[in-house]
Amino acid sequence: MTIHQKITKGFFKLLIMVICVFLGAFILMACSNKAEKTNKNISKNKIVVNIKQTKIAFEKNNNVYIYDEINQQIKSIGDNSKSKDLLELSPDKTKLIFREFNQEKETYPPRLIIYDVKTQKSKDIDIKDKNIQQIIEIKWVDNDNVLITGHIDPSSSGYAVYNIKSKDELISCEGTIRDVTINNKNILYSDTPHTFPKIKANLYINGNKIYEVSNVNEEIFDGVISKDGKMIAFRSWVEDKTKSNGKKIAYLNLASVNSSGKEISNLKKVIISSDTTGNLEFDDKNSISIIGDEFIYKLESGTLVKKKNNLKKQSEISDLQFRKFKEIFKKQFPEDAISDETLLEDIDISNMVEF
Repeated sequence: MTIHQKITKGFFKLLIMVICVFLGAFILMACSNKAEKTNKNISKNKIVVNIKQTKIAFEKNNNVYIYDEINQQIKSIGDNSKSKDLLELSPDKTKLIFREFNQEKETYPPRLIIYDVKTQKSKDIDIKDKNIQQIIEIKWVDNDNVLITGHIDPSSSGYAVYNIKSKDELISCEGTIRDVTINNKNILYSDTPHTFPKIKANLYINGNKIYEVSNVNEEIFDGVISKDGKMIAFRSWVEDKTKSNGKKIAYLNLASVNSSGKEISNLKKVIISSDTTGNLEFDDKNSISIIGDEFIYKLESGTLVKKKNNLKKQSEISDLQFRKFKEIFKKQFPEDAISDETLLEDIDISNMVEF
């Protein structure tokens, strides 16, 4: 083989190798770009699906039921021979409380059932306070204590806070309750006897009268006490006699509670719009706000400052979950006519809670 032929052959080998390298690099880049585009498309078209399963507790026909979305079943809880009502879910969504009673014969003392949703075990609390024998409402104060309301007469009710662990009564009052705090065992309420002439609107803390309005026509609407027991706030109103339409003048009142817990001082009265709706609430710094669904009104330097309510709203059952619930409900209660348009009250469902 001549030198020329060797050079020519070597040149072709080198050329083929260069072409193979370029082809390999091109294919690698093409695949990389395709994979990147594919990943972008997957990310762009990715649908976030809420896969959280749910349980629902509800009342129907004087009974309490739990709907289990995972197992697709509805079952009653508690003693099936007893009637049940006044269902409430604890703030941490771990416990249910309801009243258990006999429709044919009055139960004494009235009995409340605490149901642990995780262990599915129950325990009962007998309510012996004479002022709350006719229980009309149960509310969780926190995860360990419940406020029980009992009917006394048209103008007043009895109230008591029970601890669900010890089953002991912590504090109680008679009248119209305004607020209760557990740490200092404070209960804020008004004495509202059904008498004529009517007494002036007032406020009590643990049996001590701390405030009475000067104007007999002024009414107290609500009230709260701070967690440390050092401040109270309440709204009141009085009819404006200068207006023919019966318009009311509304006030936000703020005061300090003296160390004895028997008096208040530094009372401040701020005129507010009667349309300012929401719940009174102290923060950890004892600043007072009115928390509405859409807006928060915070008292700053003697003026209510209106802000958008961006607090996290309570989660609701999705339309898909509700449709699933209706399907299972229809199988368990075939006597109830149910469709997509059916409302809860149409099928005698009340006090529905999700956890």
